[in-house]
Amino acid sequence: MLTGMATARIDKWGRVKIPSDMLKSFKEKFGNEVFVTSMYDRNIQIYPLATWHELADNVSKTKKEDALLRNFLMKTNYNGQIVRIDRFRRIQIPGFLRKKIRLDGRIDISLKEDHLELMRS
Repeated sequence: MLTGMATARIDKWGRVKIPSDMLKSFKEKFGNEVFVTSMYDRNIQIYPLATWHELADNVSKTKKEDALLRNFLMKTNYNGQIVRIDRFRRIQIPGFLRKKIRLDGRIDISLKEDHLELMRS
């Protein structure tokens, strides 16, 4: 299980440099492509692309008539974007998400079991 907490900065181009120890365990387990999204407009979730596809498939198969699940998928897909981790350990956070959540400068990064979560520090 992956867990942990760190502080980082978003640069003026909207990139977050993930601490190397945190990113190493994340990349080893999940790879370089991620899905960057926001569910609650308070923080940003960064899912490995394979994990995101599995989560979205499971949600869509459970109860197609469930309005909450439909809204969850609509919102996360609307807010989401596929991003590649660059060779400098940075993840580009889409501009519209940075503005919506007002992420700039210092942020906290939380390493959850299957994703990263970014929030204002």
